Amino acid sequence: MEVGADGFPIELGAGAIAITYRARDTVLNSVVALKVIDRKVAKMPGVRSRFLREARAAAQIHHPNVARVTHYGEQDGECFYVMELVEGETLEAKVRREGPMPLALALEVIEQAARALAAAEACGVVHRDIKPSNIMLESDPSGASIVKVIDYGIAKILDPEAERGAEQTQTGFIGTPAFASPEQFAPSEQTKIDTRSDIYSLGVTFWYLLSGRVPFVGRTLNDIRLRQTEPLPTEQLKVGDVPARILALLKSMLAPDPKDRPQSARELLSAVHRCYTKFSTEARSRRRRFAVATAGAVLVIAAIAIGAWLYQHAQFSGQMERSIAVLPFENLSDDEENAYLAEAIQNEILTRLSKIGDLRVISRYVDAALQEQA
Repeated sequence: MEVGADGFPIELGAGAIAITYRARDTVLNSVVALKVIDRKVAKMPGVRSRFLREARAAAQIHHPNVARVTHYGEQDGECFYVMELVEGETLEAKVRREGPMPLALALEVIEQAARALAAAEACGVVHRDIKPSNIMLESDPSGASIVKVIDYGIAKILDPEAERGAEQTQTGFIGTPAFASPEQFAPSEQTKIDTRSDIYSLGVTFWYLLSGRVPFVGRTLNDIRLRQTEPLPTEQLKVGDVPARILALLKSMLAPDPKDRPQSARELLSAVHRCYTKFSTEARSRRRRFAVATAGAVLVIAAIAIGAWLYQHAQFSGQMERSIAVLPFENLSDDEENAYLAEAIQNEILTRLSKIGDLRVISRYVDAALQEQA
């Protein structure tokens, strides 16, 4: 196991019976996740078989959206298995940190999780504890989001031979109440648990991503079970922000009766994919329209600014064109009287020009200053 700066093993998470550590495979020189149950816990009835069943269930599923298990072992009374290390955070941690997800991202997450359910369904495995803390989100080198379903600790293998031995160790309620399907509240001998149960739990997870809340809460298991039969509290979703098509999808996933839900993970995946394609395309179109509108506004502002500058320049130029200055005439002869004649001619010209409309004639004082500067 890898250790931190404090010298202790780096703990990634802890459950009811096991702790997961960050570790290094010294043979392959790769970083992995190591899940271990203590020898004292392993001696408790059913714990060892449950832990082995979890490893076997996860090891059967080979899919990019499922954290794969690569090795199981027992040593000195301890049981452990090695699995893929997911470098990211759980959906629960992300929502707690950032708040409800945008619709497009939530749909992308649910679509990938539905792919994981379809892969498990093909292997005859029901997770039975789908919830935001059991779904992780990481990024690939390109920055794209990747969903990983983890923790098959209470998974059910849909195989009659395996089921007899597996269920002998499970008594009472199995799962997480706030995310469990209605059939999980019923006695196991009365209700069949299949992929449709995971679909319900994924529906609650979808609701949580969009609202930051679960639709049904209660102090007891019976409280939650009774509330599941009531209409969905759609006011939690800010209905104006959630399209009717998404509400219809949520209602189908959260139908109390399993026969009213999508009947397979594949069917659910198709429905989610259609929604994702529709709304992600609309989101891109909105962003494109916004970009075009912004660019148009910038061009309009630039055009107005250039037009204003040209107008002012034209006004200034027009003023210069309608202004005139008559410089004093210079007497080049030795006769002093000619100097008076030169001044009289300038005055006469100034007087005549000043009678022309819209023509500004610069005064003689300015003329004298201009002459001195010349």
